[in-house]
Amino acid sequence: MSKIIISPYSRVLRNGKPNPKNYPFWPELIKLLREKNIHVTQVGVAGEEEFEVDEVKFNLPLKELIALMKECDYWISVDNFFQHMAYANDKPGFVLFGQSDPNIFGHKENTNILKDRSYLRALPFDIWERAEQTDECFVEPGVIIDIISKGV
Repeated sequence: MSKIIISPYSRVLRNGKPNPKNYPFWPELIKLLREKNIHVTQVGVAGEEEFEVDEVKFNLPLKELIALMKECDYWISVDNFFQHMAYANDKPGFVLFGQSDPNIFGHKENTNILKDRSYLRALPFDIWERAEQTDECFVEPGVIIDIISKGV
């Protein structure tokens, strides 16, 4: 059985709005992963929504999070800390981008999944509190499964 880590959230915004970097279709994607007999572990911080996964590990010390990441077969995250930590530890994975530009904020070693550059923010370094959540800027779960199947 393959093991995957998901890191589904970017930090909470100061204005209380949902972070536009958060992928809105996690339940559907997780269902597809589990149908492929993949063990799914969710990592993050306490207070984040827990999905129906095999295990949830919140608030891990950095050393434990890195060890867990090194043991998994692969990982999927949004544009958040996890992709940068994985890059620093030579563990490529899959990053779901919506409005942030993977050519600026991604790492070429990862499989950066972007639906269309037309959804990118005009001001890529602007604060996220000025951006609106736009679900249609993200690829559908089935597309991600197809990409993962080709990439592993």
